[in-house]
Amino acid sequence: MASYDTKKFFEEVLANDDSLLFEVTNELITTGVLLGTNFPLLKGIYKAYRNEEEQFEHKPMVGAKLTVSFDHDTQRVVLDRQTSQVELTDEQFLQYMGKIDVAFAPIYPVGTTVELDESMLTEELAELFKKEELGAVVTLSGRKISLMSGFEQYIVDYLGHLWPYGEIPGNDPILISNMMIKRVIAESLTNEYEEAFAFDGLRTTQVTKQQVSTAYMKPEDTIAYFEVLSELSEQE
Repeated sequence: MASYDTKKFFEEVLANDDSLLFEVTNELITTGVLLGTNFPLLKGIYKAYRNEEEQFEHKPMVGAKLTVSFDHDTQRVVLDRQTSQVELTDEQFLQYMGKIDVAFAPIYPVGTTVELDESMLTEELAELFKKEELGAVVTLSGRKISLMSGFEQYIVDYLGHLWPYGEIPGNDPILISNMMIKRVIAESLTNEYEEAFAFDGLRTTQVTKQQVSTAYMKPEDTIAYFEVLSELSEQE
């Protein structure tokens, strides 16, 4: 993967985004860099939030403990690093996590084969993979796809197809977010050109358009989006 100054880039992502719902502080930048440079940690916090857990703790060998507390009744999240504490609303938290994702998430080349985290899938997708002896294994076939008009602030990180079958007529691609990827099984071909395109053509464009992954969609937007999809399906 291409290397770049991730902290500086993260600061630029926040500084140049006029859609932010929270005030950018040193604490949020420091915590964002911590989570972004330890992506499994970011996924762990996201998963705890989605599973409606009350707390997530990270105790590193060196450095301050990180505790993330979720109050699902008041829809507030507290990030506590012992030396500092930040409180966000659920909406602010999702946007903050989304901006960390934008700045730090790896962008895998087309053709990469990954295993999905079945606990993060919709019931429909989970049921699909139960029928597959190979498990939730897909090959990535598309990257950074904007949603339809009215929801352009969100982006699908990847399109994928069942491995080893690939694209099958009549079967829609699987919509995949970074948070759904459990592990990379086989990374596809990459070179300087591909890495430059991934950064300048995909990551930077996402930042410029102030888009976040569908993983961080606001609940009301998720409901509205699926209502539109349902209406379109009925018209076919």
